[in-house]
Amino acid sequence: MNMNRKVTKIEQSLRMNIKQIPTTILSQTIQVLGLPIAELEREIKKELEENPVIEVDEGTILERQTQQERPEIDIIYQTTRLEKVDEFDNITSEISDTFELSRVKEFESYERKSENVPIFESVLSQNETLQEHLIFQARLDIADERLFTLATYIIYEIDDKGYFKGNIEDFRKIEGYEFTDEEIERVRQRIKEYDPIGCGSRTVEEALSIQIEKYYPKIPYLNVYKEIINNDLELLASNPKEIISKYNIPKEDLQKLMEIIKFLNPTPGANFSKSQDFIIPEAIIRKTEDNDLEIEFNDTYIPKLKIRKDYIEAIKKSKSKELKEKIVKAKNLIVSVEYRKNIVKSIIQKIVEHQKPFLLGKQEFLNPLLIEDLARELEVTVSTISRGIKDKYILTPVGLLPIKYFFSRSGKSIIGEEISVDKVKKMIENLIKNEGNKPLSDEKISSILANKGIKIARRTVTKYRESIGIPPAHLRKKK
Repeated sequence: MNMNRKVTKIEQSLRMNIKQIPTTILSQTIQVLGLPIAELEREIKKELEENPVIEVDEGTILERQTQQERPEIDIIYQTTRLEKVDEFDNITSEISDTFELSRVKEFESYERKSENVPIFESVLSQNETLQEHLIFQARLDIADERLFTLATYIIYEIDDKGYFKGNIEDFRKIEGYEFTDEEIERVRQRIKEYDPIGCGSRTVEEALSIQIEKYYPKIPYLNVYKEIINNDLELLASNPKEIISKYNIPKEDLQKLMEIIKFLNPTPGANFSKSQDFIIPEAIIRKTEDNDLEIEFNDTYIPKLKIRKDYIEAIKKSKSKELKEKIVKAKNLIVSVEYRKNIVKSIIQKIVEHQKPFLLGKQEFLNPLLIEDLARELEVTVSTISRGIKDKYILTPVGLLPIKYFFSRSGKSIIGEEISVDKVKKMIENLIKNEGNKPLSDEKISSILANKGIKIARRTVTKYRESIGIPPAHLRKKK
């Protein structure tokens, strides 16, 4: 596969961003985007069983059979000893015999592989909590250590439904830091824009208001819609005619608002984590003979769906409401699945471009890459990227890694050069590795890094040292 040619094809297909998705399927599209392959496959299988108007495109079945016959694919999946579990039937019966998949061990840490052949690592899929998902985004979004600390405390005061239950006064002094009420509120507002959008809100009105603002930023009457939601949500439900008069808004535009609200999420944090049995990588990245990279996207488990032709003809003649609903449901799933494919493929493609030196083994650290930067490149929202990388993995020349792994918050050195967190951690590790008989204190490491042009606080050195499993200086004393 020519990687550059594939990029063009994928990016050209990514024309429909989330702001252009029909209101009626926005909620479903967001849900489908967040599903890893194993869960998405189950959803598709369920719909195929329950909805007779939808079917798998026969062309994708041939493609799946061809992929099954490729020996290198089998090698990748059989390189580890796996314990057999219940096989999928129907949609995946023709390939499930090839792979023995199980819930083996937790993916605890990344370890560079010296071999060029990628190794499929079995992974127990640990359910990510809502708080962990939000903190991951905050870590990449907020470079200031002080404000990031505040953000983590705010996030842990968000309940399972996504609502902030804390008191402002409790956050004015945290871990030696002092914060103003304005700073606390500013950070909370920032968190509301993370995925799922609206988490950190105090009220239903606040959650719905930020969702409509982010999902429909260019919709006519946006400010009026937000004012109605914030001030007259109950009146909208009980007496729409009074809303028309009070806000001087056309009837059809008010109906549009009511349609949108129906598909927004009043409890953005609810049902965030779902169990996942095992990991199926979204893509396989391989080294080529000319020391480049190629990507094989794992569409095996996500067949192309279509409406059955006989039902397309039947709908023209039928007046059955139930049949029409099944057609609409099938179309909505097709749009949502195709959107997910395009988004995830584009994300992976961009990651490979940004992190190519790391994936080729030419450097031991990741290049700085923020979710915000990628969202800007793909012309989608930050929350779309966050949802698109949730619980998803790729198989690379250095092992099976979560897509989240490739995002690294950058810091600024004294000379203005961007330095990734991973690079700083590697530098700390190397300093300690070569420290000799006198262990370096975190304060001393901070000073050494400053002399190298990297300004980093002692407490940050401590945090990074602990994250890579290195004990403090007094426990590293040589005997």
